[in-house]
Amino acid sequence: MEQTSDHGNPSFPRHGAPNVACQDCTLRRSRLFKQLDEDELSYVAKLRDRQLVRPAGAKLLSSGPAGGFIYTLYSGWAFRSIQLADGSRQIVEILLPGDVFGVHVALLGNWDYEVTTLTRVVLCRIRAPSLDDLCTQVPALNRALIHTLADDKRRADSRLAVLGRTLGPQRIAYLMLELVERLEGAGELKNECCDFPLRRRHLADATGLSGTHVSRSLGELRERGLAHVEDGRLTILDRKQLTSFAGFTSLGQRIQRLVL
Repeated sequence: MEQTSDHGNPSFPRHGAPNVACQDCTLRRSRLFKQLDEDELSYVAKLRDRQLVRPAGAKLLSSGPAGGFIYTLYSGWAFRSIQLADGSRQIVEILLPGDVFGVHVALLGNWDYEVTTLTRVVLCRIRAPSLDDLCTQVPALNRALIHTLADDKRRADSRLAVLGRTLGPQRIAYLMLELVERLEGAGELKNECCDFPLRRRHLADATGLSGTHVSRSLGELRERGLAHVEDGRLTILDRKQLTSFAGFTSLGQRIQRLVL
């Protein structure tokens, strides 16, 4: 499998060291995430199986029977995708540090998607609790999990509406702004620049465009003075005009997401 560059290893916690105890997790201190009390943190710590490190280009999960685990991305970038009948791939979500994936196992008992790393990643593997257990023992965590999943759905719905109704340059611009908003909330946007490990093939699979169309769209955004991608970095040249061009509406940070 071809591997992407580990340039910058984009992550919220910069150290990315393995075997970090739950109470020492730097992600949990971020204002983006729900602050757990002692009992809630103890419950999560008991569910934790291990911490894993994987290189760029590694497949973390494949569709099919699940192993009973939920995963939290601690550092690095990954993406969730669905393999289509014709062999093509649709990237349905870009995963950033703090994102939880695999919750479907608690509901369906199998994966219907694949997860692949874009950079070197560190992730926590957690034994999936039953929903009944989560509801009865730690109802606050259950509510936070539902809110997090609802927030993911809201973001996905907005993206889908745009991808189905706009041209290539607008699709790329929208995806850029969505990621920039998420990174900015975590303090990872500096002078309108951020790490951007998505290659043209990833942008194509995320927006339903051909590789050639992605190249033309990136060129148009650069020529319009809106945004520029080079050497694994994204620079927003004119946020206001890019937002108008993409038809992007900020969803804001309405909830504190759950980190398991």
